[in-house]
Amino acid sequence: MLSRSEILITRRFLFSKKTEGYVSIFSWFSIIGISLGVAAIIIVMSVMNGFRSNLIERLIGVNSHINIYSINEKIEIKEIKKIKKQLDPKSYKEVFSSIETQGLIISDNTSKGVIMRAYDKMNTEHYLYKKTITKKISQIGFNKIIIGDALAKELNLKIGDKIKIAVPKADSSLLGNIPRFKTLKIDGIFDFGMFEYDSNLVFISLELARKLLLFEDSVFNRLEFYLYDPLKINNFEMALNSIIKDNNLNYYSLSWLDRNSSLMNALKVEKNVMFLILALIVIVASMNIISGLIIYVKEKNKDIAILKTLGFSNYSLLKIFFSIGLTIGLIGTISGTILGIIITENLIIIQNFLEKLLDTKLFAEEIYFLSTLPSDVKYEEVSFVFIISIIITILSTIFPAIRASNIDPIVSLKNE
Repeated sequence: MLSRSEILITRRFLFSKKTEGYVSIFSWFSIIGISLGVAAIIIVMSVMNGFRSNLIERLIGVNSHINIYSINEKIEIKEIKKIKKQLDPKSYKEVFSSIETQGLIISDNTSKGVIMRAYDKMNTEHYLYKKTITKKISQIGFNKIIIGDALAKELNLKIGDKIKIAVPKADSSLLGNIPRFKTLKIDGIFDFGMFEYDSNLVFISLELARKLLLFEDSVFNRLEFYLYDPLKINNFEMALNSIIKDNNLNYYSLSWLDRNSSLMNALKVEKNVMFLILALIVIVASMNIISGLIIYVKEKNKDIAILKTLGFSNYSLLKIFFSIGLTIGLIGTISGTILGIIITENLIIIQNFLEKLLDTKLFAEEIYFLSTLPSDVKYEEVSFVFIISIIITILSTIFPAIRASNIDPIVSLKNE
């Protein structure tokens, strides 16, 4: 703790009399540097969190949180009921039975390989219902198909056009094996916001999928589970695998984390690297505190010597200069934290303002697949950044403070 006299000296040293109470020049540069560094870390980490959340939402929306597949490519309805009966109904939000297969779309003289999906039911909670850009679709007709907007643009298709699809199953004839074809009418177009799915995924009716793959009426090849919290997938996956093992079912599970493990790890590594790079901004700014305090101590040699002759101990001077550096760090860190949060919470407003000012679109959706910068402020991360900045400031202040406390008053006054 500082005594009243130490607080008085700290205030006199920190606030220059010549500038009538304003912070000295070196203090301004230090505060601005730390403030910008902390704000930059918070903004970038929040944008990366938002991008990660946005990406996860899109990946999960198309692929569900966890899927069950069969080794023999068939899942019976009775076995689906058995799995659902043994699961805690509160552990998942929704479950869909589906059929998925690869196929070929043919339009005029153009063909393209796609993934075809068909569902037992589609309520308003289904991701396809929410992402169709033409009309809301709860059920798909037998001779109908739903395609992505990127695929529609690629093949120059629109609502009402007819296309042919072919599946790997083949019919035997005198001429050999002939692929199974079906002509379908485009009944809807969806937009998931991810080119990979919008150009390679189509939806058909369950009855048609069974007919094309020669499946019985009680057979699926895929079971999709949606959880309330996708980040808690590991516990649910363990419970699901335990049920599969206990019932000797030839099934296996695949979660969204398993499918996208490389991408998630890459995002995590990128986030950590960005934090380290941006932390260097704070470290560089803290160098201003070191250099500024060292110069300040040099200029105040006579004052420090006089204070020592008046009875101030080395420890008192250490506390005084340490308090000066810590005050600068606190002001910079607090202002940077507030600035970072304000900018992050108003990114869309700032983006719209800049687009109007510059008369250009900053994030073209056809290029970045994002029309706005997503942001997600995690206040535990903000607290972590705040603490790290304070620690860096404290470490930067120690050396100049020790140097100030070790000044020899006799030598200083003699030189003056």
